[in-house]
Amino acid sequence: MAVSILIQSNQIKSLIYNQQAQFFIYEANEVSTIIKNESSSEVVNERVRILAQFLNATILIYDRDGDLTTAQKTQHEGHNHVILKKEFLTRVWQGGNIIHAGKVNNYPIDIFLVAVPVIENDKITKAVVIYSPLAPLKQQINSIRQISFWGALLGMGLATILSVFILKTMTRPLLKMEAVAHAIANGEFGKQVPVVTNDEVGKLASSLNNMSLQLKEKIEAIERLDKTRQEFVSNVSHELRTPLTVIQSFSEAILDGLVKEEKVRDFYLKNILEESKRLKRLVDDLLDLKALEAGQTLADMEYVLISKLVMVTSGNFMSLAKEKNIDLNVTIKDKEVTVYGNIDRLKQVMTNLIGNAIAHTQPGGRVEIMEEQKDDRVLISVADNGPGIPPEEIEHIWERFYKVDKSRSRGAGGTGLGLAIARRIVELHGGSITVESAPGQGAVFIVNLPIINNV
Repeated sequence: MAVSILIQSNQIKSLIYNQQAQFFIYEANEVSTIIKNESSSEVVNERVRILAQFLNATILIYDRDGDLTTAQKTQHEGHNHVILKKEFLTRVWQGGNIIHAGKVNNYPIDIFLVAVPVIENDKITKAVVIYSPLAPLKQQINSIRQISFWGALLGMGLATILSVFILKTMTRPLLKMEAVAHAIANGEFGKQVPVVTNDEVGKLASSLNNMSLQLKEKIEAIERLDKTRQEFVSNVSHELRTPLTVIQSFSEAILDGLVKEEKVRDFYLKNILEESKRLKRLVDDLLDLKALEAGQTLADMEYVLISKLVMVTSGNFMSLAKEKNIDLNVTIKDKEVTVYGNIDRLKQVMTNLIGNAIAHTQPGGRVEIMEEQKDDRVLISVADNGPGIPPEEIEHIWERFYKVDKSRSRGAGGTGLGLAIARRIVELHGGSITVESAPGQGAVFIVNLPIINNV
Protein backbone atom coordinates (compact mmCIF):
# COMPACT_ATOMS: atom_id res chain seq x y z
CA MET A 1 0.00 0.00 0.00
CA ALA A 2 2.84 2.45 0.93
CA VAL A 3 4.54 1.92 -2.44
CA SER A 4 1.25 2.45 -4.26
CA ILE A 5 0.56 5.71 -2.39
CA LEU A 6 4.13 6.94 -3.06
CA ILE A 7 3.82 6.24 -6.78
CA GLN A 8 0.42 7.92 -6.88
CA SER A 9 1.82 10.94 -4.98
CA ASN A 10 4.63 11.40 -7.51
CA GLN A 11 2.15 11.09 -10.35
CA ILE A 12 -0.03 13.81 -8.81
CA LYS A 13 3.01 16.10 -8.40
CA SER A 14 4.07 15.57 -12.02
CA LEU A 15 0.54 16.21 -13.24
CA ILE A 16 0.16 19.50 -11.30
CA TYR A 17 3.61 20.75 -12.35
CA ASN A 18 2.97 19.84 -15.97
CA GLN A 19 -0.40 21.63 -16.01
CA GLN A 20 1.13 24.78 -14.44
CA ALA A 21 4.06 24.68 -16.88
CA GLN A 22 1.77 24.41 -19.90
CA PHE A 23 -0.32 27.29 -18.59
CA PHE A 24 2.70 29.57 -18.01
CA ILE A 25 4.23 28.62 -21.39
CA TYR A 26 0.96 29.53 -23.10
CA GLU A 27 0.87 32.92 -21.34
CA ALA A 28 4.59 33.52 -22.07
CA ASN A 29 3.90 32.93 -25.75
CA GLU A 30 1.10 35.48 -25.49
CA VAL A 31 3.63 37.99 -24.12
CA SER A 32 5.95 37.07 -27.00
CA THR A 33 3.15 37.86 -29.43
CA ILE A 34 2.56 41.24 -27.74
CA ILE A 35 6.25 42.09 -28.03
CA LYS A 36 6.35 41.23 -31.73
CA ASN A 37 3.13 43.10 -32.57
CA GLU A 38 3.58 46.26 -30.49
CA SER A 39 6.29 48.81 -31.30
CA SER A 40 5.56 51.01 -28.29
CA SER A 41 7.38 49.92 -25.17
CA GLU A 42 4.80 51.72 -23.00
CA VAL A 43 1.96 49.67 -24.51
CA VAL A 44 3.95 46.47 -24.04
CA ASN A 45 4.70 47.30 -20.41
CA GLU A 46 1.05 48.13 -19.67
CA ARG A 47 -0.30 44.96 -21.22
CA VAL A 48 2.34 42.86 -19.48
CA ARG A 49 1.47 44.53 -16.16
CA ILE A 50 -2.22 43.71 -16.58
CA LEU A 51 -1.38 40.11 -17.47
CA ALA A 52 0.94 39.80 -14.45
CA GLN A 53 -1.83 40.96 -12.13
CA PHE A 54 -4.27 38.56 -13.76
CA LEU A 55 -1.85 35.66 -13.34
CA ASN A 56 -0.74 36.79 -9.87
CA ALA A 57 2.76 36.13 -11.17
CA THR A 58 5.91 38.05 -12.08
CA ILE A 59 6.77 38.58 -15.75
CA LEU A 60 10.32 39.43 -16.79
CA ILE A 61 11.64 40.23 -20.27
CA TYR A 62 15.36 39.88 -21.04
CA ASP A 63 17.18 40.99 -24.17
CA ARG A 64 19.77 38.98 -26.04
CA ASP A 65 22.56 40.38 -23.89
CA GLY A 66 20.87 39.09 -20.74
CA ASP A 67 19.76 42.53 -19.58
CA LEU A 68 16.35 42.94 -17.97
CA THR A 69 14.20 45.25 -20.10
CA THR A 70 10.78 44.78 -18.49
CA ALA A 71 9.77 43.63 -15.01
CA GLN A 72 6.11 43.49 -14.05
CA LYS A 73 5.75 41.82 -10.71
CA THR A 74 3.40 41.13 -7.87
CA GLN A 75 4.66 41.23 -4.34
CA HIS A 76 5.55 37.69 -3.24
CA GLU A 77 5.80 37.87 0.53
CA GLY A 78 7.41 41.32 0.22
CA HIS A 79 10.36 40.17 -1.92
CA ASN A 80 11.70 41.85 -5.08
CA HIS A 81 11.77 39.96 -8.33
CA VAL A 82 14.29 37.22 -8.90
CA ILE A 83 17.60 38.10 -10.57
CA LEU A 84 18.51 35.61 -13.30
CA LYS A 85 22.04 35.17 -14.49
CA LYS A 86 22.72 35.05 -18.19
CA GLU A 87 23.82 31.42 -17.93
CA PHE A 88 20.40 30.45 -16.54
CA LEU A 89 18.78 31.43 -19.84
CA THR A 90 21.24 29.50 -22.02
CA ARG A 91 18.59 26.96 -23.07
CA VAL A 92 16.23 29.76 -24.12
CA TRP A 93 18.91 31.33 -26.34
CA GLN A 94 19.27 27.89 -27.92
CA GLY A 95 15.55 27.90 -28.83
CA GLY A 96 14.18 25.76 -26.00
CA ASN A 97 11.87 26.33 -23.05
CA ILE A 98 12.90 26.30 -19.40
CA ILE A 99 10.72 24.78 -16.68
CA HIS A 100 12.05 25.06 -13.14
CA ALA A 101 10.60 24.43 -9.68
CA GLY A 102 12.58 25.27 -6.55
CA LYS A 103 15.37 27.68 -5.60
CA VAL A 104 16.85 30.18 -8.08
CA ASN A 105 20.09 31.92 -7.13
CA ASN A 106 19.65 33.55 -3.73
CA TYR A 107 15.94 34.20 -4.04
CA PRO A 108 14.49 33.55 -0.56
CA ILE A 109 11.46 31.45 -1.58
CA ASP A 110 10.89 28.48 -3.86
CA ILE A 111 9.32 29.44 -7.17
CA PHE A 112 7.79 27.81 -10.22
CA LEU A 113 9.32 29.37 -13.34
CA VAL A 114 9.09 29.04 -17.10
CA ALA A 115 11.06 30.86 -19.78
CA VAL A 116 10.41 30.91 -23.53
CA PRO A 117 12.25 32.57 -26.43
CA VAL A 118 10.87 35.47 -28.49
CA ILE A 119 11.62 34.81 -32.16
CA GLU A 120 11.58 37.73 -34.61
CA ASN A 121 12.60 37.31 -38.23
CA ASP A 122 13.88 33.81 -37.46
CA LYS A 123 16.12 35.14 -34.71
CA ILE A 124 15.83 34.85 -30.94
CA THR A 125 15.77 38.43 -29.71
CA LYS A 126 14.34 38.22 -26.20
CA ALA A 127 13.37 35.84 -23.42
CA VAL A 128 10.04 35.94 -21.53
CA VAL A 129 10.12 34.63 -17.95
CA ILE A 130 7.00 33.98 -15.84
CA TYR A 131 7.19 32.73 -12.28
CA SER A 132 5.16 32.56 -9.09
CA PRO A 133 5.70 31.17 -5.59
CA LEU A 134 5.83 27.39 -5.45
CA ALA A 135 4.04 27.21 -2.08
CA PRO A 136 0.45 27.38 -3.49
CA LEU A 137 1.23 24.53 -5.87
CA LYS A 138 2.71 22.49 -3.02
CA GLN A 139 -0.41 23.14 -0.94
CA GLN A 140 -2.57 22.01 -3.85
CA ILE A 141 -0.45 18.90 -4.28
CA ASN A 142 -0.58 18.14 -0.54
CA SER A 143 -4.36 18.58 -0.50
CA ILE A 144 -4.76 16.19 -3.41
CA ARG A 145 -2.33 13.77 -1.76
CA GLN A 146 -4.37 13.81 1.45
CA ILE A 147 -7.57 13.25 -0.47
CA SER A 148 -5.93 10.40 -2.37
CA PHE A 149 -4.51 8.92 0.83
CA TRP A 150 -7.80 8.95 2.69
CA GLY A 151 -9.59 7.84 -0.45
CA ALA A 152 -7.18 4.93 -0.75
CA LEU A 153 -7.72 4.03 2.91
CA LEU A 154 -11.47 4.27 2.49
CA GLY A 155 -11.28 2.23 -0.71
CA MET A 156 -9.18 -0.42 1.00
CA GLY A 157 -11.58 -0.48 3.92
CA LEU A 158 -14.58 -0.87 1.64
CA ALA A 159 -12.69 -3.45 -0.42
CA THR A 160 -11.85 -5.38 2.76
CA ILE A 161 -15.47 -5.30 3.94
CA LEU A 162 -16.68 -6.29 0.48
CA SER A 163 -14.08 -9.05 0.27
CA VAL A 164 -15.11 -10.43 3.66
CA PHE A 165 -18.77 -10.31 2.62
CA ILE A 166 -18.06 -12.01 -0.71
CA LEU A 167 -15.81 -14.56 1.00
CA LYS A 168 -18.51 -15.41 3.51
CA THR A 169 -21.12 -15.52 0.75
CA MET A 170 -18.92 -17.92 -1.24
CA THR A 171 -17.70 -20.04 1.66
CA ARG A 172 -21.09 -20.44 3.36
CA PRO A 173 -22.49 -22.76 0.65
CA LEU A 174 -19.09 -24.47 0.42
CA LEU A 175 -19.19 -25.18 4.16
CA LYS A 176 -22.72 -26.52 3.78
CA MET A 177 -21.56 -28.70 0.91
CA GLU A 178 -18.69 -29.95 3.05
CA ALA A 179 -21.15 -30.87 5.81
CA VAL A 180 -23.37 -32.71 3.33
CA ALA A 181 -20.34 -34.51 1.87
CA HIS A 182 -19.35 -35.65 5.39
CA ALA A 183 -22.93 -36.79 6.00
CA ILE A 184 -22.91 -38.79 2.76
CA ALA A 185 -19.54 -40.30 3.70
CA ASN A 186 -21.12 -41.38 7.00
CA GLY A 187 -23.99 -43.09 5.19
CA GLU A 188 -26.63 -40.34 5.44
CA PHE A 189 -27.59 -40.49 1.77
CA GLY A 190 -30.14 -38.07 0.33
CA LYS A 191 -28.88 -35.00 2.20
CA GLN A 192 -29.40 -31.78 0.20
CA VAL A 193 -27.67 -28.40 -0.04
CA PRO A 194 -29.84 -25.28 -0.59
CA VAL A 195 -29.14 -23.94 -4.11
CA VAL A 196 -29.55 -20.13 -4.15
CA THR A 197 -27.41 -19.11 -7.15
CA ASN A 198 -26.83 -20.16 -10.75
CA ASP A 199 -23.07 -19.59 -10.71
CA GLU A 200 -20.32 -22.20 -10.46
CA VAL A 201 -20.96 -22.69 -6.73
CA GLY A 202 -24.67 -23.19 -7.39
CA LYS A 203 -23.91 -25.69 -10.15
CA LEU A 204 -21.54 -27.53 -7.81
CA ALA A 205 -24.28 -27.66 -5.14
CA SER A 206 -26.77 -29.00 -7.71
CA SER A 207 -24.29 -31.67 -8.78
CA LEU A 208 -23.75 -32.67 -5.14
CA ASN A 209 -27.52 -32.84 -4.59
CA ASN A 210 -27.96 -35.02 -7.68
CA MET A 211 -25.14 -37.30 -6.57
CA SER A 212 -26.68 -37.55 -3.10
CA LEU A 213 -30.09 -38.48 -4.50
CA GLN A 214 -28.59 -40.99 -6.93
CA LEU A 215 -26.60 -42.59 -4.12
CA LYS A 216 -29.73 -42.74 -1.98
CA GLU A 217 -31.71 -44.34 -4.80
CA LYS A 218 -28.95 -46.85 -5.54
CA ILE A 219 -28.50 -47.74 -1.87
CA GLU A 220 -32.26 -48.14 -1.46
CA ALA A 221 -32.34 -50.29 -4.59
CA ILE A 222 -29.52 -52.44 -3.20
CA GLU A 223 -31.34 -52.72 0.12
CA ARG A 224 -34.58 -53.66 -1.64
CA LEU A 225 -32.72 -56.22 -3.73
CA ASP A 226 -31.06 -57.63 -0.63
CA LYS A 227 -34.41 -57.78 1.15
CA THR A 228 -35.98 -59.44 -1.89
CA ARG A 229 -33.18 -62.00 -1.99
CA GLN A 230 -33.57 -62.74 1.70
CA GLU A 231 -37.33 -63.11 1.31
CA PHE A 232 -36.79 -65.25 -1.78
CA VAL A 233 -34.41 -67.59 0.04
CA SER A 234 -36.78 -67.73 3.01
CA ASN A 235 -39.79 -68.46 0.78
CA VAL A 236 -37.96 -71.09 -1.26
CA SER A 237 -36.74 -72.73 1.93
CA HIS A 238 -40.28 -72.78 3.30
CA GLU A 239 -41.80 -74.08 0.07
CA LEU A 240 -39.19 -76.82 -0.17
CA ARG A 241 -39.29 -77.74 3.50
CA THR A 242 -43.02 -78.51 3.59
CA PRO A 243 -43.16 -81.17 0.83
CA LEU A 244 -39.80 -82.59 1.89
CA THR A 245 -41.06 -82.96 5.45
CA VAL A 246 -44.18 -84.78 4.21
CA ILE A 247 -42.14 -87.06 1.94
CA GLN A 248 -39.62 -87.81 4.70
CA SER A 249 -42.16 -88.48 7.45
CA PHE A 250 -44.44 -90.66 5.28
CA SER A 251 -41.47 -92.60 3.86
CA GLU A 252 -40.05 -93.23 7.33
CA ALA A 253 -43.44 -94.40 8.57
CA ILE A 254 -43.71 -96.92 5.72
CA LEU A 255 -40.09 -98.12 6.08
CA ASP A 256 -40.40 -98.45 9.86
CA GLY A 257 -43.43 -100.72 9.42
CA LEU A 258 -45.76 -98.34 11.20
CA VAL A 259 -48.29 -98.54 8.36
CA LYS A 260 -49.97 -101.96 8.43
CA GLU A 261 -53.04 -101.48 6.32
CA GLU A 262 -52.67 -101.39 2.55
CA LYS A 263 -55.25 -98.62 2.26
CA VAL A 264 -53.30 -96.38 4.62
CA ARG A 265 -50.04 -97.23 2.86
CA ASP A 266 -51.58 -96.26 -0.48
CA PHE A 267 -52.70 -92.98 1.06
CA TYR A 268 -49.14 -92.30 2.27
CA LEU A 269 -47.66 -93.20 -1.12
CA LYS A 270 -50.18 -90.98 -2.88
CA ASN A 271 -49.18 -88.06 -0.66
CA ILE A 272 -45.50 -88.74 -1.34
CA LEU A 273 -46.22 -88.68 -5.09
CA GLU A 274 -48.26 -85.46 -4.86
CA GLU A 275 -45.56 -83.70 -2.84
CA SER A 276 -42.92 -84.90 -5.33
CA LYS A 277 -44.98 -83.41 -8.15
CA ARG A 278 -45.33 -80.23 -6.13
CA LEU A 279 -41.56 -80.07 -5.72
CA LYS A 280 -41.12 -80.55 -9.45
CA ARG A 281 -43.60 -77.74 -10.21
CA LEU A 282 -41.78 -75.47 -7.78
CA VAL A 283 -38.38 -76.18 -9.32
CA ASP A 284 -39.80 -75.79 -12.85
CA ASP A 285 -41.41 -72.47 -11.93
CA LEU A 286 -38.19 -71.21 -10.35
CA LEU A 287 -36.21 -72.11 -13.45
CA ASP A 288 -38.88 -70.50 -15.65
CA LEU A 289 -38.85 -67.27 -13.65
CA LYS A 290 -35.06 -67.12 -13.65
CA ALA A 291 -34.92 -67.61 -17.43
CA LEU A 292 -37.64 -65.00 -18.05
CA GLU A 293 -36.08 -62.39 -15.76
CA ALA A 294 -32.64 -62.90 -17.29
CA GLY A 295 -33.78 -62.66 -20.92
CA GLN A 296 -34.85 -59.59 -22.88
CA THR A 297 -36.60 -61.50 -25.69
CA LEU A 298 -38.35 -64.81 -26.27
CA ALA A 299 -37.27 -67.55 -28.66
CA ASP A 300 -39.46 -69.50 -31.13
CA MET A 301 -41.69 -66.54 -31.98
CA GLU A 302 -44.57 -67.04 -34.44
CA TYR A 303 -47.96 -65.61 -35.39
CA VAL A 304 -50.52 -66.82 -32.85
CA LEU A 305 -54.28 -66.83 -33.46
CA ILE A 306 -55.64 -65.64 -30.12
CA SER A 307 -59.14 -67.11 -30.52
CA LYS A 308 -57.67 -70.59 -31.03
CA LEU A 309 -55.26 -70.14 -28.11
CA VAL A 310 -58.11 -69.16 -25.77
CA MET A 311 -60.41 -71.98 -26.92
CA VAL A 312 -57.74 -74.69 -26.66
CA THR A 313 -56.47 -73.55 -23.24
CA SER A 314 -59.94 -73.13 -21.72
CA GLY A 315 -60.98 -76.50 -23.18
CA ASN A 316 -58.30 -78.15 -21.06
CA PHE A 317 -60.17 -76.98 -17.94
CA MET A 318 -63.70 -78.02 -18.95
CA SER A 319 -63.57 -81.36 -17.13
CA LEU A 320 -62.11 -79.78 -13.97
CA ALA A 321 -64.77 -77.06 -14.01
CA LYS A 322 -67.52 -79.66 -14.46
CA GLU A 323 -66.05 -81.74 -11.64
CA LYS A 324 -66.19 -78.70 -9.31
CA ASN A 325 -69.66 -77.72 -10.57
CA ILE A 326 -68.33 -74.43 -11.97
CA ASP A 327 -69.84 -72.83 -15.06
CA LEU A 328 -66.92 -72.09 -17.46
CA ASN A 329 -67.98 -69.76 -20.31
CA VAL A 330 -65.83 -68.59 -23.23
CA THR A 331 -66.71 -65.60 -25.46
CA ILE A 332 -64.74 -64.86 -28.65
CA LYS A 333 -65.62 -61.49 -30.21
CA ASP A 334 -62.84 -61.24 -32.81
CA LYS A 335 -61.81 -64.59 -34.28
CA GLU A 336 -59.09 -63.39 -36.67
CA VAL A 337 -56.89 -61.44 -34.26
CA THR A 338 -53.24 -62.51 -34.22
CA VAL A 339 -50.21 -61.58 -32.14
CA TYR A 340 -46.54 -62.32 -32.64
CA GLY A 341 -45.31 -64.42 -29.76
CA ASN A 342 -44.25 -67.69 -28.21
CA ILE A 343 -47.35 -69.88 -28.20
CA ASP A 344 -46.16 -72.12 -25.35
CA ARG A 345 -45.49 -69.13 -23.10
CA LEU A 346 -48.85 -67.54 -23.94
CA LYS A 347 -50.56 -70.86 -23.12
CA GLN A 348 -48.67 -70.82 -19.83
CA VAL A 349 -50.20 -67.40 -19.02
CA MET A 350 -53.74 -68.51 -19.87
CA THR A 351 -53.32 -71.78 -17.98
CA ASN A 352 -52.21 -69.91 -14.87
CA LEU A 353 -55.06 -67.38 -14.98
CA ILE A 354 -57.81 -69.92 -15.72
CA GLY A 355 -56.41 -72.37 -13.15
CA ASN A 356 -56.35 -69.63 -10.48
CA ALA A 357 -59.91 -68.57 -11.33
CA ILE A 358 -61.26 -72.13 -10.97
CA ALA A 359 -59.23 -72.74 -7.81
CA HIS A 360 -60.71 -69.65 -6.13
CA THR A 361 -64.31 -70.17 -7.26
CA GLN A 362 -66.75 -72.05 -5.04
CA PRO A 363 -68.92 -74.88 -6.44
CA GLY A 364 -71.90 -73.42 -8.24
CA GLY A 365 -69.88 -70.38 -9.26
CA ARG A 366 -68.81 -69.27 -12.71
CA VAL A 367 -65.68 -68.31 -14.64
CA GLU A 368 -65.99 -66.01 -17.68
CA ILE A 369 -63.27 -65.88 -20.36
CA MET A 370 -63.56 -63.26 -23.10
CA GLU A 371 -61.43 -62.15 -26.06
CA GLU A 372 -62.01 -58.84 -27.87
CA GLN A 373 -60.15 -56.28 -29.96
CA LYS A 374 -59.67 -52.66 -28.85
CA ASP A 375 -57.99 -50.55 -31.54
CA ASP A 376 -54.58 -52.15 -32.17
CA ARG A 377 -54.69 -54.26 -29.00
CA VAL A 378 -56.36 -57.52 -28.05
CA LEU A 379 -57.79 -57.95 -24.55
CA ILE A 380 -58.19 -61.36 -22.91
CA SER A 381 -60.07 -61.28 -19.62
CA VAL A 382 -60.52 -64.06 -17.08
CA ALA A 383 -63.21 -63.29 -14.49
CA ASP A 384 -64.48 -65.29 -11.52
CA ASN A 385 -67.04 -64.68 -8.79
CA GLY A 386 -64.83 -65.94 -6.00
CA PRO A 387 -63.95 -64.17 -2.73
CA GLY A 388 -61.98 -61.40 -4.50
CA ILE A 389 -58.75 -59.73 -3.44
CA PRO A 390 -58.51 -57.18 -0.60
CA PRO A 391 -57.41 -53.73 -1.89
CA GLU A 392 -54.30 -53.68 0.32
CA GLU A 393 -53.08 -56.94 -1.24
CA ILE A 394 -53.65 -56.21 -4.95
CA GLU A 395 -50.26 -54.55 -5.45
CA HIS A 396 -48.49 -57.54 -3.88
CA ILE A 397 -50.05 -60.38 -5.89
CA TRP A 398 -47.35 -60.06 -8.58
CA GLU A 399 -44.58 -60.72 -6.07
CA ARG A 400 -42.88 -64.08 -5.97
CA PHE A 401 -44.38 -66.54 -3.44
CA TYR A 402 -47.12 -64.09 -2.45
CA LYS A 403 -50.44 -65.79 -1.73
CA VAL A 404 -53.65 -63.96 -0.91
CA ASP A 405 -55.37 -66.95 0.70
CA LYS A 406 -52.57 -68.62 2.65
CA SER A 407 -54.85 -71.35 3.97
CA ARG A 408 -55.83 -72.52 0.47
CA SER A 409 -52.48 -72.34 -1.27
CA ARG A 410 -51.38 -75.88 -0.63
CA GLY A 411 -54.78 -77.32 -1.42
CA ALA A 412 -54.86 -75.40 -4.69
CA GLY A 413 -51.43 -76.74 -5.58
CA GLY A 414 -49.95 -73.32 -6.28
CA THR A 415 -46.31 -72.36 -5.83
CA GLY A 416 -46.88 -68.62 -5.49
CA LEU A 417 -44.84 -67.95 -8.64
CA GLY A 418 -47.55 -68.21 -11.30
CA LEU A 419 -48.59 -64.56 -11.49
CA ALA A 420 -44.98 -63.33 -11.38
CA ILE A 421 -44.19 -65.64 -14.32
CA ALA A 422 -47.36 -64.63 -16.21
CA ARG A 423 -46.63 -60.93 -15.84
CA ARG A 424 -43.06 -61.31 -17.09
CA ILE A 425 -44.19 -63.34 -20.12
CA VAL A 426 -46.78 -60.70 -21.06
CA GLU A 427 -44.23 -57.90 -20.67
CA LEU A 428 -41.79 -59.72 -22.96
CA HIS A 429 -44.59 -59.74 -25.56
CA GLY A 430 -44.90 -55.95 -25.31
CA GLY A 431 -48.13 -56.16 -23.33
CA SER A 432 -49.45 -55.70 -19.83
CA ILE A 433 -51.57 -57.58 -17.31
CA THR A 434 -53.86 -55.92 -14.77
CA VAL A 435 -56.42 -56.95 -12.18
CA GLU A 436 -59.72 -55.51 -11.00
CA SER A 437 -61.16 -56.87 -7.78
CA ALA A 438 -63.04 -56.15 -4.60
CA PRO A 439 -63.70 -58.39 -1.58
CA GLY A 440 -66.73 -60.64 -2.18
CA GLN A 441 -67.05 -59.61 -5.85
CA GLY A 442 -64.50 -61.87 -7.50
CA ALA A 443 -61.55 -60.81 -9.64
CA VAL A 444 -60.97 -59.96 -13.30
CA PHE A 445 -57.48 -60.42 -14.79
CA ILE A 446 -56.99 -58.63 -18.14
CA VAL A 447 -54.15 -59.43 -20.54
CA ASN A 448 -53.42 -56.64 -23.04
CA LEU A 449 -51.31 -57.59 -26.09
CA PRO A 450 -50.36 -55.70 -29.29
CA ILE A 451 -51.99 -57.01 -32.47
CA ILE A 452 -49.63 -57.92 -35.31
CA ASN A 453 -51.35 -59.25 -38.42
CA ASN A 454 -49.80 -62.12 -40.33
CA VAL A 455 -48.95 -60.53 -43.67
